[in-house]
Amino acid sequence: MAADAPPSTVVGSLDELKRVKDVEREWDERVRDAHARADTALQHLREDADARIALARTAARQSREERVRAAQQEGDREAAQILAAGATEAEQVAAGTGSAPAEQREAILRAVLGEFLTDGSA
Repeated sequence: MAADAPPSTVVGSLDELKRVKDVEREWDERVRDAHARADTALQHLREDADARIALARTAARQSREERVRAAQQEGDREAAQILAAGATEAEQVAAGTGSAPAEQREAILRAVLGEFLTDGSA
């Protein structure tokens, strides 16, 4: 009879192996679940980062366009002021008035008539 029944140590060993296998399967599932959650979280973070980068690019482009527009307007204002000042001076020179012709009169006369002047006056 003793030969028909398995020894108690063998049955105990099989039960221990089954428990070890069950625990191993349980931990494998936990690791897979944790890995899947980490992958999902990482994917969400990547999508969030991509969205934020796209928003930052859009904001930077809009800011750049606004600065370019402001610089063009400032340049147009300065050009208009320069043209207005030039037109005013041109009118004054044509009329023989203004400070520029009076200051330059003596220099121009000396340059043109310098060799004909004997006493140094114009």
